[in-house]
Amino acid sequence: MRPRSFFLVLLLLTLVLCVIPSGVIAQSAPASADALAAEMIPGTTADVTVTSHPLNQTSVLILAVGIFCVLGMIIALKLNAFLALIVSALIVSLLVGLTQGGTAGARMDAVVTAFGSSAGSIGIVIAMAAIIGKCMLDSGAADRIVRSAVNITGEKKASVGLMVSGFVLAVPVFFDTVFYLLVPLARSLHRRTNKNYLRYLMAIATGGAITHTLVPPTPGPLLVSSILGVDIGMMMLVGTLVALPAAIVGLIFSILIDNKSPVEMRPLGANENKHQPLLDNQLPSFWIALLPVILPVVLIGAGTLATTVADREDRAMLSVADIKDFDALAGQLAAATPNSPAGRVMASSALNENEVTLLKKPASSDAAKSEVVAVLNEVLLDPELYAEEAFLGVALSDVSKSKINANQLRMKPVDRRRMNRALLEDAFPDLIAAHQWNSPNRELAESLSLWSNPNFALLLAAICAMLTLKVVRQLSWRDLAVDVEESLMSGGVIILITAAGGAFGSMLTDTNISDTIQQAFQDQGGAGLALLVLGWTIAAVLKIAQGSSTVAMIIGAGMMSAIIGDAKPDFNMVYVATAVGAGSLMGSWMNDSGFWVFTKMGGLTEGESLRSWTPLLAVLSLVGLLATLLLSQVLPLRASL
Repeated sequence: MRPRSFFLVLLLLTLVLCVIPSGVIAQSAPASADALAAEMIPGTTADVTVTSHPLNQTSVLILAVGIFCVLGMIIALKLNAFLALIVSALIVSLLVGLTQGGTAGARMDAVVTAFGSSAGSIGIVIAMAAIIGKCMLDSGAADRIVRSAVNITGEKKASVGLMVSGFVLAVPVFFDTVFYLLVPLARSLHRRTNKNYLRYLMAIATGGAITHTLVPPTPGPLLVSSILGVDIGMMMLVGTLVALPAAIVGLIFSILIDNKSPVEMRPLGANENKHQPLLDNQLPSFWIALLPVILPVVLIGAGTLATTVADREDRAMLSVADIKDFDALAGQLAAATPNSPAGRVMASSALNENEVTLLKKPASSDAAKSEVVAVLNEVLLDPELYAEEAFLGVALSDVSKSKINANQLRMKPVDRRRMNRALLEDAFPDLIAAHQWNSPNRELAESLSLWSNPNFALLLAAICAMLTLKVVRQLSWRDLAVDVEESLMSGGVIILITAAGGAFGSMLTDTNISDTIQQAFQDQGGAGLALLVLGWTIAAVLKIAQGSSTVAMIIGAGMMSAIIGDAKPDFNMVYVATAVGAGSLMGSWMNDSGFWVFTKMGGLTEGESLRSWTPLLAVLSLVGLLATLLLSQVLPLRASL
């Protein structure tokens, strides 16, 4: 039997075996976790005692099956990436149902829901980016920008300009948005030079990826700095110092890869080159050409800045004046039952024994009241304060309801405090005053919320690009509509593949592989440089397993915070944050949406991206770790300094 046929038969057999047990799981489920592990792990039997988390071993096995399926279908069978990812997501989901319970139909619904969630988050952005890209190329806007840039830097240093652009723009804007906006410049630059296409793509990726994971106010680094108690300004400074050498090495690596394995620029659509090239005097002016790139960056950046300034006010933080009756509050907390709002406060992991005792005592002096308020403010950051059974019968406000239903993993500390403050206000309206959330800074941030929304900002940019194309090419509205439709057809394929990759990554997350990784590292200690290496390793393993750099950073930072505890290292905690951020770049492959953005928007094959994008991010990750280790020794930035 031919290898490809053998793989296809093996794949179909795997799918059938996943479906059949799911329907009879209620009748034939193993009696214990050990028995389940014995059934799932070859070479074991039900009477063998498994001592090291058997269900976690199953998670690792399912992860391996997922990797085998997606790589095999794309590389061995040459199957379309969308089909390969959806089938792999379904196989992983069915295996999750087999091990954790649930019908096959429910697991199929889980794949559909995850696909819809991924498509909802990136669909409009990618569609608008496809329109912007085609219109900028056809109108000559990209060519005008490239000619202006080349006149300044020269052709040999054009890749440096692209890298610097990505480096700067990715600080306030998500990496994928930056890549969408700069790819037309890379394509136009290749048309001008007829070489170095892969170098240009990798230069953009180098600059965008490194600051995306190291420099706030990008959400990942922002949350990491909050979890580890690092000042945002310090995180921005040290993150930039770590990112600079990584970006330089990444650019050199891009040049080497491009020289060794150059990639031709392929059309993203069937009619990408249907318009004749324009003469220099026919091209749009520089600022008109730049408008579709700079407009969304300015809008999104302004919204990010305004929100960051408003968040710094932290208006949900309790003050002494917010507690109406300290004695009555102490009485409520002292008499708390476990399943009550007061019980959730007293059971908070943020409290030690002395603080529990403190909250039970009436506070008579101003100093005692300030101490109680300080303790309660720590409780307000507890992600596990809310429990549905504890707040039954409490009339929850709209703020509480909206925050409870939000993504808890990605919630910023300022929003966490607001949610928990609102919950306590709902539970104790006579004891805790309602906080005033709106301030001039917050109102400014809210007024910019529409304009800084990436979907809306790129929609405006797409309109600008379309109008530029219409005027420059003197197209009728019907001809313009045809061009837009062609760009959306190519964008639709990218949306499908990226959303399928998100669904596959979500199903891997459902295996609880993150819990497995946490258990594997929970007893690990460390000091000095070993602590930084540990933080990098945890984030790297999380990234490889589930695909999201942001999730890897958040979970990794939380684990490092628990591991370190009160035993702070000799160097500033900011270096733990940058180690985690650098680790979250390692091992980007087909469960990472960034992989598909680079592949499909760049017009590359999956194999070409595995030979360029994946090792590039590994280089950035390793250099980021080395820069962190070096800076922590040369510039320790102790808190006392």
